[in-house]
Amino acid sequence: MSQRPPSEEDEDEDDTQEGERWFAGGERSGISVENPDRPARSGGLNTVRDILRKAAEGGPPPEPTSGQTSSGAFSGGGNLLGSDELPSQYIPDPTTSHAEVAGDQMETAIREITFWKTGFTIQDGPLMQYDDPANADILRSINSGNAPPSILNVQVGQPVELRVSRRLNEDYVPSPKRFNVFEGQGNRLGSALPVGTAPTASSQQPPGAFPSRGNASEGGQDRSSVTTKFEVDMSAPTTSVQIRLADGTRGFRLVARMNLTHTVGDIRGFINASSPGQSSTPYTINTTFPNRVLDDDSMTIEQAKLQNSVIVQRRL
Repeated sequence: MSQRPPSEEDEDEDDTQEGERWFAGGERSGISVENPDRPARSGGLNTVRDILRKAAEGGPPPEPTSGQTSSGAFSGGGNLLGSDELPSQYIPDPTTSHAEVAGDQMETAIREITFWKTGFTIQDGPLMQYDDPANADILRSINSGNAPPSILNVQVGQPVELRVSRRLNEDYVPSPKRFNVFEGQGNRLGSALPVGTAPTASSQQPPGAFPSRGNASEGGQDRSSVTTKFEVDMSAPTTSVQIRLADGTRGFRLVARMNLTHTVGDIRGFINASSPGQSSTPYTINTTFPNRVLDDDSMTIEQAKLQNSVIVQRRL
């Protein structure tokens, strides 16, 4: 996990590293007392100073060099091209472990930690007080470079670039709520509403849900019952799943943002809601490398190892 310095300094660093001292006594004797209410002496601030110091000393990550010479010998995995009858097949590098390959394919996540007067925030998350022992443990983990993935909302083993913002003299101000362009429900253009149906209080869907459709044919009844309503919890780990539809247009792709707890059935429901008639014709959804059929709708994204994957729809 790399750390980058803040874009600007709020004050001289000596003001935050030294506690506020009071002196009391007479001409020949006296004592020096540190103000216990000064924020710089609250729990976790020693770790905060270490993180700020490392960020200032470390600087930005080095730019990749383009002039490096490489060996002429080929190493790594490759793809065995397939055809309409046989799917393509990935041949892994026999000298590289699966964990190393997965780590190389993960893109670096950028996260920002902001240090306020009484606590710290990660991205647009809530304020975490310095004097909370649990939050102090989180700071120590970040300082050691092993922050919990759930705190940074990343996958296990994913590289993280941590950007530090220093606002120790400011009270915490919550970020303004993001404006959602679309809230509510609607109908995709060209889709027909089921005959004799009207929206009722019992059929209302949550904001952002796809509209449900009636059975287009008897053969699609089992798959059309799959729900197309799911919500994404942005405070939990998320991933993107790219879906290639079998509609004759090779360039038409969908990208679904999902939590790792969503299921294969949610992917199927997402496909059914993408355009009219998807659920009327039986189909399978398959991974590409390696090629396998996802026939267990109850399996989660994490269990099926579908993080940042490509899913292909094939008609039966």
